Formats: sequence, C-alpha cells, structure tokens
Amino acid sequence: MTNFVDGTTRTRWDELRMFVRLVVEIGTIFDSNGINIHFLNRQNSYRISNPKDVERLFKIPPRGYTPLARVLRNILQSHVQHQQNKKLLIFIATDGIPTDDDGNPNLPEFKHVMEHERQVDNTHVMFLICTDDSETVSYLRQWDAEMVNVDVTDDYQTQEKMIREIHGANYPFSYADYVVKVLVGAIDPDIDRSDDLPDEDDILS
Repeated sequence: MTNFVDGTTRTRWDELRMFVRLVVEIGTIFDSNGINIHFLNRQNSYRISNPKDVERLFKIPPRGYTPLARVLRNILQSHVQHQQNKKLLIFIATDGIPTDDDGNPNLPEFKHVMEHERQVDNTHVMFLICTDDSETVSYLRQWDAEMVNVDVTDDYQTQEKMIREIHGANYPFSYADYVVKVLVGAIDPDIDRSDDLPDEDDILS
C-alpha cells in the first residue's frame, strides 16, 4: 500500500483514500445514512457520511496482515442479521494474498467465503488491486472470470493500458470511464467485461 503508483508521486494508500472519498460522495446521494468502512487491522468499523472524515481515517498508515476471510465473513453475517435480502456492494482493496490473523496464507478459506458464505445473487464485490504482485493479480482475475457478481479493477494507468491493449490504442477510456468501472463493474456485466480478453471464438470469427 505504501508503494508508488507507476508514473506518479502517489502511493497506493493515497489512491485508495481518493477512491473511498469518491465512494462516500456518491454513495451518500443514494443513502444518507452513509458508507461503512472496515480496515483489516482495526477493531472498529466506521460509518461515514461526510467525505472530509475520510482524510482523518487515512492519516493512520496501513499495517499488519491481510485477514480478508475473517473481515468479509463478519461483514456478511452482520448484513444478513440486519438487512436481510437488501442488495450489498462491497469494495475490497488488497495488496497481498489473504492470510489469517497470524499471517499464514489462507486463500482457500477466503475463496470458501466468497463462493459459499456470500449470497451471490445480491452481494456484489469489487476487488481493487493495490499491488503489482503477479500471484495476487492471477487469483483475482480468475475469480473475476468464474464468480458471479465479482469484478476486479487496477489503478487508472494500468487499467487504461489493459483496456487499450484489448480494444485498440485509440479506444476511449477517460478517468470518468474508470470511475464508472470501479463503481458499477461488479453490478453491470457489460462494464465488467470491458477489460476481459475476447473469447477464442470471437477472435476466430
């Protein structure tokens, strides 16, 4: 999270802070109760309705391991208890392989939560890639292709390069397009597929 984004003076943490602020600004238009923010290695979650509060939360730098399975399980269980069948959109920013609280890799457990503990019909998950680590990117891209209501997005520069490698150098992809991809890619299948490689049949046809 503290590495610089290619070609910029911003860290991944800075990029994430900007994105969370944007989500709060847009999300509170539709839900005045605010947005719930969960940090993997903080005991408390935070309900934010004022974008300015994001700056305060992000003054504390990232630390610790990556207990995605435990945190996501807690979020899902809480949602079932209080919201029943209401649709849920979750953004997960990660820079590493999922671990338990002691730092031991536990990708199979996290996959189980995603596939069997998540209500796939009404729980949409957007993964934000905050690393260049090929192993992390590999499993997320596979989940994007295999799991329902799941999308994966990188930082703007990487995403722009990927989109134009697939659709051509002149394909329009602005920062506004990127924001739309991040916000609704896990909800809208057409936007989700915008960075997918074409099927072999499409290439041959």
